[in-house]
Amino acid sequence: MIRSDAEPKARGALEYGTDLEAPGMLWAALVRSPIAHGRIVRMDLSPARKMPGVVAVVGPEDLRTLLPKAALEAERPVFPLDEIRYRGEPVAAVAAETLEQARRAAATIEPEVESLRVDARIEDIFPEWPSPAAAKDPRVVGHVHARFGDVDAKFRSAELVHSETYRTSGVHQVAIEPHACLAEVRNGTFHIRSSTQTPFGLRDDVASILGIPESRLVVEGTWVGGGFGGKGAAFLEPYAVLLAIASGRPVKLSLTFEEEFELGRTTLPSIIRLDTAVHRGRIVARRVRLLLDTGASLPGRDFAVGYSIGFLLGPYRTTAYEIEGFALQTNKPPFGPHRAPFAPQSVFALESHIDGLARRLGVDPIEFRKLHAWREGDRTAYDQPVGPIGLEAGLEAAARTAGEWRAGLPSGHGIGVAAGFWSTGVGAGGEARLWLRPDGLTILEGEREIGNGSVVQGLALVAERVLGLPVEAIRVEYGDTATAPFDSGVFGSRTLGALGQAVEKAARSLANTLATRAGAQTVQLEMKNDRVLVVAGRRRQKLVDLLTPEERAAGGIEAHGKHYGSERKIDASRVVTGTVYPYQDFTAAVHLAEVEVDRETGHVRVVRYAAFQDVGKAVDSASVTGQVEGGVVMGLGTALSEEMLWTPEARLANPGLLDYRLPRIRDVPPIHVEAIEGFAGAGPFGAKGLGEPPIIPVPAAVANAVADATGTRVYELPMTPERVARALKLL
Repeated sequence: MIRSDAEPKARGALEYGTDLEAPGMLWAALVRSPIAHGRIVRMDLSPARKMPGVVAVVGPEDLRTLLPKAALEAERPVFPLDEIRYRGEPVAAVAAETLEQARRAAATIEPEVESLRVDARIEDIFPEWPSPAAAKDPRVVGHVHARFGDVDAKFRSAELVHSETYRTSGVHQVAIEPHACLAEVRNGTFHIRSSTQTPFGLRDDVASILGIPESRLVVEGTWVGGGFGGKGAAFLEPYAVLLAIASGRPVKLSLTFEEEFELGRTTLPSIIRLDTAVHRGRIVARRVRLLLDTGASLPGRDFAVGYSIGFLLGPYRTTAYEIEGFALQTNKPPFGPHRAPFAPQSVFALESHIDGLARRLGVDPIEFRKLHAWREGDRTAYDQPVGPIGLEAGLEAAARTAGEWRAGLPSGHGIGVAAGFWSTGVGAGGEARLWLRPDGLTILEGEREIGNGSVVQGLALVAERVLGLPVEAIRVEYGDTATAPFDSGVFGSRTLGALGQAVEKAARSLANTLATRAGAQTVQLEMKNDRVLVVAGRRRQKLVDLLTPEERAAGGIEAHGKHYGSERKIDASRVVTGTVYPYQDFTAAVHLAEVEVDRETGHVRVVRYAAFQDVGKAVDSASVTGQVEGGVVMGLGTALSEEMLWTPEARLANPGLLDYRLPRIRDVPPIHVEAIEGFAGAGPFGAKGLGEPPIIPVPAAVANAVADATGTRVYELPMTPERVARALKLL
């Protein structure tokens, strides 16, 4: 099946953020801080204002005249009003007739600054592992502590305690399209067009930052050239709006790829410490410690810790545990979500730890996992019920495949397994309007396609399954925040699961209405000669004959569908400090990797790969395979090569694709994808979200294969040749 966006994309006919234009448009450039931490002593904007083509220059002092007072009191100001928090932080902005003029003018502004101490790494804040009292440090912007069971007693009586520390690095989303937006003011209303995953969320963010009522903001999402979590919140838009206010003209702002690397909201580096107590071959207690580098993110980052920290306990039954996490503010750009936020890093540490523990016990790693794995009806560490989950089925499939692969395994090769789970964000709300016309169906919703097909393909397939109309007769249309029904955004693998349910409900409402009018229990729709027919048993009627006079005049019949998930609960008595966030809908992934390790250089080559993915019900098999293959390839980068390298002065040392090493096509092994169905999820027809789960086990599967091949474990991501060589004591 060919997606409806394939042909216009091939022709270059679709408008992305970087394509945006408007009559009288100005180009913007940012003035960025030359230091990672300090104060602005003086900044003269007058030379830039005199430059050719310059129409507007704004800095911190201009906020008082251009914005409401609330903008000056916002937790996240447009420009730093006191401290500069990271190198490259925007301190002023310029709008000019051409991009070259804007950049030249911005380059003339050289703020005079006073430098302050720079915290570039977690170790700069806590050279030793922090005590509970460390939560009082002002650089700790999030602290979560949870406990259940008599952990101390379990550790004292254990026959074996397995203890390890892991480190992970920041990883960039590397979307093919950099951030871009265009803002203008029309009749007192602020209009923003942006490459964003969350138009309604962006509207809320910009309103909060600029102190502008939401009612005066309209956001329209463009087609998105990749997001992977990096385009889920306001970024450039407040600067573009501010310059549009100052200039009275539309203003476009987009990043270069170097700026994208230096300012992009990449994933969070971490240090993870794991202690596991075993008695009579079973895990009886766990201690988990997490230090999470959030960059210059603001306080209130409990979410970064309180959501991700559950992945460090994994999809395994836990009778006693203590878990504590600190989110630390460093002088690097604010970090943010990357496909399955922090889950691949958590699973790398946990699954490496589980694998090493199984081998230490002399137990098959897959059988050891099966011994502890969640099954439907189990309770999570925070006492949430586990619904249908294909974890055990995935482990069994992996065991069969591993047995086949081990037959004749060459020297220097190893096989590794890893399991992971994901919580699909089906609780986040969404709405859709369906407009059934005599010549086809239109789905109106508020999200743009970001590349994976969940919007443009998935929603149409849901409507097709309910109504029977061929997908070719179904068109997905996007509105702005003033005209489209509300939706939370394209994130958290929620689009098909949540927005798809809204489409399903609206489609069933249409079908029920037409069935009543046709005097039948049920109806299906079909197309004949480009006209919609309503089929009730053996009788076929033209849709137009079942419409009311008002509907005929309007051109069709409308139905509105809403999905707002019920609030999930955890056992709050298990949370000592902070907030632990509940999970929504459980999906599992079990992956298998075979690698070859060069014992002289430390180079790791992935020879073949297998992914066993719990999908609930596959709505579109081709999309399932594509999503899993894409997640595996992205995960291989996290596992072996991708890393944001920061100097002690918090300067990014590799802001470009020459030094930031993405996987190449020759690095991609054959990938076997097997969809595990029959464990129904919360989405339409029992479907489960699939945007993020396929990346989660990849680094761990590769790490465990490296350990199997060499007998030596690598404790840091990415597993570069140098790190592998050091682990093998070659360096």
